[in-house]
Amino acid sequence: MNINKEENKDVGLNSTKDPVGKVTGFFLFKNLTTNYASDKNLDDNERKKIKKYGVASFILSLIGVLISISCLLSTTIGNDFVGFSYALILIIYILGGVVISLILAIYSFIFAVMQIRLNRKAIGIIGLSLSILSAIASLLLVVFLII
Repeated sequence: MNINKEENKDVGLNSTKDPVGKVTGFFLFKNLTTNYASDKNLDDNERKKIKKYGVASFILSLIGVLISISCLLSTTIGNDFVGFSYALILIIYILGGVVISLILAIYSFIFAVMQIRLNRKAIGIIGLSLSILSAIASLLLVVFLII
């Protein structure tokens, strides 16, 4: 095997590229905030064209709203689960409808604020309102789980 050292020079420990970071959500957030600093330094015409933070906010909050509302609707149907299946369904409701939806709402809120601070596009306002709606829906699910 003949490995070209020039092609693989940034694969080592001191590399600036992070191949695992492109997959995980935290590193996606880290990469977008790093890109945000460079996007703020652009001139006004190029900065007005950027919509990626608002789109990310919209997608994350829409996923959060759909998850929490689907869990909310399934709790109001009144399933007759008992024993282990009831505990398993309750864990799924808590993890899926509350925790994941709330985390997605926080991330989408941050992205919406980034979009609004960058260029005040309408997609940022929509993402902000949907992130608040997602947080309210996940908290409403907590209320329905208690009752």
